[in-house]
Amino acid sequence: MQDYYLNKTFFSFRKNKHIMKKVLRFLGILILILAVGYLVLCLVTPAEFVMDRKTTINAPKAVVWEQMVKFNNWTNWSPWEEMDSTMKWEVTGTDGEKGSVYHWYGSANSGEGEITNTGVENGKMTYDMHFIKPMEGRPKGFVQVQGEDGKVEATWHFEDNVDFFKRGLTALFAKGMMQASFDRGLKLLKTYSEEHANDVPGGSTFNIEETQFAARTYAGIRKVINWADMMKFYSDTYEAMGKALGSRIAGPPSDIVYKWDETNQQADMHVGFPVADNKPVEGGTIVEVATSPAYKIVYTGGYAGSAAAHVALGTHVGKNGKKMGLVIEEYIKGPGDTKDSNQYVTNIYYLYN
Repeated sequence: MQDYYLNKTFFSFRKNKHIMKKVLRFLGILILILAVGYLVLCLVTPAEFVMDRKTTINAPKAVVWEQMVKFNNWTNWSPWEEMDSTMKWEVTGTDGEKGSVYHWYGSANSGEGEITNTGVENGKMTYDMHFIKPMEGRPKGFVQVQGEDGKVEATWHFEDNVDFFKRGLTALFAKGMMQASFDRGLKLLKTYSEEHANDVPGGSTFNIEETQFAARTYAGIRKVINWADMMKFYSDTYEAMGKALGSRIAGPPSDIVYKWDETNQQADMHVGFPVADNKPVEGGTIVEVATSPAYKIVYTGGYAGSAAAHVALGTHVGKNGKKMGLVIEEYIKGPGDTKDSNQYVTNIYYLYN
């Protein structure tokens, strides 16, 4: 009897061992197939991961822009803050200006990192990201507003170069998760902006003065310029006209806007200086602006934030039933006077009739 049970146990062990070998062989083959499949996925997935998510918002362009360009406002629509109540953040530098930094830290889900504003121009803010925890990473991106009031297209762009062995994870999981997060953020941005469509961007109340714009003569260059080329146009023109005019200059650097084309992102404008006479200027043109009633704001702050003042003036002109004429800016205090953009001073006039 004892021999019987010993033999039964022995044959049972051999049978189980045989089955175990089959299971291990199957698992080994499965792991090999999965590993090869993952490597193939890494091979066919591009190294560059690029994503654009967009939404259309029924709100003033300046309201949407204020939310996107200033890190302190991201708390109103951040999808990660919505998911992580423990998340903390701080902003250093001049918010809304190049060089400002948004630093966040929270739970394991949100981790730790920072976003640096690398440039602001014509409704677009570029940024560099640095993921610190739980994984190191340095992607880039931008936020942008386009279109017109009531039909604002908000874009959130993200791009990264992915290491070879991470490309499969990006294709399987990260891409879908990122798209879902960005879509959620843009949905929150849309909701917040539309609910606060009547807010004055920046939470500021501008002092709009009714005044009489005195007749002036300007010497400078008039040109239809693309928004992307505008800052260079300003810089080159002020330098050239400053040298050409010399002692004829009778006031601060100025610009006159004849047309602001949202659709084509262009402006028909004259950039130069007020002068004491109307003699010709080499390489430039003379413009006479007649005396006109006007609304005026003395705007203090970086140029990126002046859009809010323009919205306030445009709205004021419309509410008072006036027909808008030229828009004139006088740069009373700027980069040549101070390194602190918060101290820039610009007189903005909306002429009307």
